[in-house]
Amino acid sequence: MSPLIAVVHSTPASITPIAAAFEAEFPDARLWNLIDDRLGPDADAAGTLTPGLRDRMLNLIRHGISGGADAVVMACSMYGEVRDLAEKLLVTPVFSSDADMMDEIARMAPRRVAVLASLPTATADTSARLGDRLQRSGVDTEVVGVYCEGAAAAAAAGDLTRLVDTLTAAADTGTFDLLCLAQYSLSPASADLAAKTGVPVVSPTHLAARAVATRLARS
Repeated sequence: MSPLIAVVHSTPASITPIAAAFEAEFPDARLWNLIDDRLGPDADAAGTLTPGLRDRMLNLIRHGISGGADAVVMACSMYGEVRDLAEKLLVTPVFSSDADMMDEIARMAPRRVAVLASLPTATADTSARLGDRLQRSGVDTEVVGVYCEGAAAAAAAGDLTRLVDTLTAAADTGTFDLLCLAQYSLSPASADLAAKTGVPVVSPTHLAARAVATRLARS
């Protein structure tokens, strides 16, 4: 049978982008979407991942595995640290939303990268983790977190034009040679944002889908 991939979402807006990425990178996979639409807002309100929030994510991961998933992808960027814990506890592969995107940015070694995100906590979290990842690789890159007010509402409404305009305005706050979209829900704007700004854009969905396909092919 085709591999079953459970994807844990914190917003319905990330379902279509990851489905499109798997269709392109791993079309044989079957996706099972698990949603807790308070994961993002609750983490943003707390300003950090609390033990209770980590437990909620782990419970969703376990639910996917107990339902037969061959791999689990966490579509919420703020929960990346749960991957290390899950891999210690579970045999089934668990993927964070953006680790593979950060590896790609390290390979590209930009001078100055903007991390565009739709929640303040996600902006700080992704920027910090990307900075750590680049430092470990010895890449001298300035990482600038840019909170894009209004992007979450545009993504939730499926308004691509407004989403691209919102991200473009936010990216115009500085001179960058790479733009990084921190969340799956922002990924549909990738191509239009690059065309409008003239700056290369990286987004996490296709790289995550490709990583799942590669890992399962080795199993």
